[in-house]
Amino acid sequence: MTARPLLALAVLACLAAGCSSARQLGSDTRQGLADGKRLGMLQAHGREEIAGRAHVSIPDRLRCRVTGSGGGTPVSCAGRTADGRPVALTGVITESGPLDKADYVRGDFTATVAGRTVLRAACIGPGC
Repeated sequence: MTARPLLALAVLACLAAGCSSARQLGSDTRQGLADGKRLGMLQAHGREEIAGRAHVSIPDRLRCRVTGSGGGTPVSCAGRTADGRPVALTGVITESGPLDKADYVRGDFTATVAGRTVLRAACIGPGC
């Protein structure tokens, strides 16, 4: 099911249940979709950037989550290199490329491998 039918079903369910603010639900849903898009871009592009800069293999995708709210989208990602060293990527996403391109994520990012900083960047991805 695509995002629009899911949004419509959520709004209808809210109205049927007597929610006072269907608009707020719609806004929250749109924000959740935007956060998910940004996290997906960061998972893919972050893994590539870290692997290239640190000259390591990261066989699995990074596991990322939103860590707060406020200006931008604060995120924290974790993974492991092929030889088991911990990988961390933290920062705040302020902008991302359009979904049809998905070629960059902008913000303030720091990545480490086994505790050693390997990346500080304001933009991650080929569209930077």
